[in-house]
Amino acid sequence: MGSSPTWRTFLNENQYSMSTEFTKKEIEEGRVLALLSYIPFLCFIPLLGTQKNKFVNKHVKQGLALLIIEVISLLFLIEFFSQLFWIIVLLSCVVLASIGSLRALFGKTWHVPYLGKLFEKYEI
Repeated sequence: MGSSPTWRTFLNENQYSMSTEFTKKEIEEGRVLALLSYIPFLCFIPLLGTQKNKFVNKHVKQGLALLIIEVISLLFLIEFFSQLFWIIVLLSCVVLASIGSLRALFGKTWHVPYLGKLFEKYEI
């Protein structure tokens, strides 16, 4: 049995190289701003003034993606938005199923947007 990874292993610079894309200067100058990128709503601070630092920009993009997911998940705590989302999902499924049924009826094929190609990879 292999040993489980520790934080020391995870943060080991030799295992996860930091310097291939960025200069040491970019990393040193942007470390604190890159850290702020992952704190909700503070991620806008590095976004405002660091267009030249590629290290910070990479972390800002990831932090913004996480912020968007966090805000969306918080919206689902509000009952109205949760119900509205599922109504939209169900209506979309009905529309897509109707389109697929009509295409099959007329002897044609199609891909369900976003899902069709994903599921074609698997053999039935």
